[in-house]
Amino acid sequence: MMHHPHYLPRLHSPSSSSSSEAVDMDPRVWGRLPPPLVDRVLACLPTPSFLRLRAACRRFCNLIYSSPFLHSHLILSPHLPFFAFAVPSAGYLLLLDPTRPQAPSWSRLPLPLPAPGAGHQAFSPAAASAGLLAFLSDASGHKTLLLSNPITRLLAPLPLCPTARLSPTVGLAAGPTSFIAVIAGDDLVSPFAVKNISADTFVADAASVPPSGFWAPSSILPRLSSLDPRAGMAFASGRFYCMSSSPFAVLVFDVATNVWSKVQPPMRRFLRSPALVELGGGMEHEARVALVSAVEKSRLSVPRSVRVWTLRGGHSGVAGGSNGGGGAWTEMARMPPDVHAQFSAAEGGRGFECAAHGDFVVLAPRGHASPVLVFDSRRDEWRWAPPCPYPYAGGIAAGGAGFRVFAYEPRLATPAIGLLDATAPAAFLHGMQG
Repeated sequence: MMHHPHYLPRLHSPSSSSSSEAVDMDPRVWGRLPPPLVDRVLACLPTPSFLRLRAACRRFCNLIYSSPFLHSHLILSPHLPFFAFAVPSAGYLLLLDPTRPQAPSWSRLPLPLPAPGAGHQAFSPAAASAGLLAFLSDASGHKTLLLSNPITRLLAPLPLCPTARLSPTVGLAAGPTSFIAVIAGDDLVSPFAVKNISADTFVADAASVPPSGFWAPSSILPRLSSLDPRAGMAFASGRFYCMSSSPFAVLVFDVATNVWSKVQPPMRRFLRSPALVELGGGMEHEARVALVSAVEKSRLSVPRSVRVWTLRGGHSGVAGGSNGGGGAWTEMARMPPDVHAQFSAAEGGRGFECAAHGDFVVLAPRGHASPVLVFDSRRDEWRWAPPCPYPYAGGIAAGGAGFRVFAYEPRLATPAIGLLDATAPAAFLHGMQG
């Protein structure tokens, strides 16, 4: 694992000091509190607030290296439903806080990736979960998946993927003491041909043997699968979900059985830019898989729209084939006509990136200077996010490299990445060639 212990990034906000009213703290009270109680208070702060407060004194700054404090912060700090806009060559993330519709809600977070060249291979963002970002090596062959915590600047590569691939689809599900990574499709059957045949799954769990993780036996994708690596995967109830196109279908991977199956999406003949996302979750509700898609039925009396469905009733599909009705899709929201007219004008038929975090869904059109739309599923409210003040604002795809949107929660403690200590090859420091 690579660790840069003497530098922690700041969440740069254009006007963070004015985002909330200043509150005077009586030093006669705070100055007499015992240090353990002060640490307990600090552990309850959201990660961005703690990062700003670290500059107050040396002791606060050094708390980041205290295991008891990190454990307390992991348990006590509130979960933040941020979204990360990642550009492969930008060197930083643009973070959007959807809970602040009026106040400045954008910030910038540097990435700890080594610059491509000089012996280092290039990586592109591929997935995110529980404060970790996954970056996939761009070179074809046996892929390297790199896990990173941008807050603490931890880097840890997984062992090389056992199957040679070109541009596979990646899924990541992480918890405090375990994580699962899936790399699916685009098998290199020859130096000049790819097929969507199989998927490789890496499992690491502190309670397993070995705790540092292992590649499980490859699983077989359903017939006629066609995966889009930009679409990514959603995870809920022990299963990964991803879209297959031509025709559209939802592929379901049961981690426990290592088996893939299919679920038919709603209105599959009329979908455009469908995306599967993980909606809800957290302490109160179990996460659900949701499908967000534009619907175009120009020859019928159904107006064009963007709709959100949730999958209910579990999944009882047949391995390798269609489920014949296992689970049911329920439409939960539809974009209002006036909002859809503005969104269609911004999107211009180019498609859009989509991600969900908690009760929020963001839709970002792939175009220059395009605004970002936020859907609050709890309030059934659609609103436009404030303009991003940083470079790549809106038109993130203008540079040609394209951008990805991930559900990202800035966390100080991501213990699961420590499971890769024993598997991190030293060759990574000099550039690994897959």
